[in-house]
Amino acid sequence: MNPYNTTSPVIFCIFNRPETTQRVFNEIAKAKPPALYVVADAARPQVQGEAGLCKECRAIAEQVDWPCEVTLDYAEDNMGCKQRIYSGISNAFKQFEFAIILEDDCLPSSDFFRFVDTMRDRYQDDQQVMQIAGTAFIRPLEPKQAYYRSAYATIWGWATWKRAWEHFDLTMPSWPEIRTDLEQNAPATSKHLSRYLRYIDQAYTGRLITWDYQFIVHVLKNKGHCITPMYNLISNIGFGANGTHTQNAHNVHASTPHDSLPQNIIFDHNRALDLKKSTIQIDNSLYRRNSIQKRLSAIAKWLSIPYSPSPHRPKN
Repeated sequence: MNPYNTTSPVIFCIFNRPETTQRVFNEIAKAKPPALYVVADAARPQVQGEAGLCKECRAIAEQVDWPCEVTLDYAEDNMGCKQRIYSGISNAFKQFEFAIILEDDCLPSSDFFRFVDTMRDRYQDDQQVMQIAGTAFIRPLEPKQAYYRSAYATIWGWATWKRAWEHFDLTMPSWPEIRTDLEQNAPATSKHLSRYLRYIDQAYTGRLITWDYQFIVHVLKNKGHCITPMYNLISNIGFGANGTHTQNAHNVHASTPHDSLPQNIIFDHNRALDLKKSTIQIDNSLYRRNSIQKRLSAIAKWLSIPYSPSPHRPKN
């Protein structure tokens, strides 16, 4: 089967990892988007050899050999991932009404682009829908539907509209009030919700230098819906020593395989959030092996027997 050719523009965020950048670019090239907007940060002057890596990544992103409108948004000085990705996406939405966002470690399947285009056409006039996600943290064994409406955004391969990005404030000035409301009226309760809120607290105070939790809050504040697949369409290949926020190469979410999306996607006519699946999504996204599981994993490895504890996968 030939790769699917997307009709959506792609925003490609890169920095200093040529190997993952090349792998992600190869999949973008197969999809042949009509426009490619490359967002690149500059090297940190104190990091030896990084300038060469950044140059190599930029060269990879310029290997466009299909009809495509290319925009190169290259920082001259290092801005850090928080400001660079935020400013880059904001700049891109001066050109686009809708776009796919891929970072250099989010490896898409061909089905990802088909899913995004299909959901874009389905929900472009639904003001409640603020995101189309590509990562599945649930992955039922026998899914009865292709996707659901989640209260929570995920940012490992996703897409959104200019209308949903506008008015996104990176400083989250209303977070204290939103936090109080979430504690009392969370759209999905979760045993991990308190830890989830602590991560957002760290982003709010600046202890965690990122932009994604702020977008999650932006969606929550506006009571937005996120179209989230039941099939995993993005594999995060960036876990490891060179990852910014994903340095544990043994994380259960590292390089999760792609699932095959059904050829015929049955649309969900329910306009309400799926609270049950939103709950499982949060629990699974924050899943960590406990001390007993880690010890059992070590014993299993020593005995050469299979044992791999993983997040909960419901039947359907």
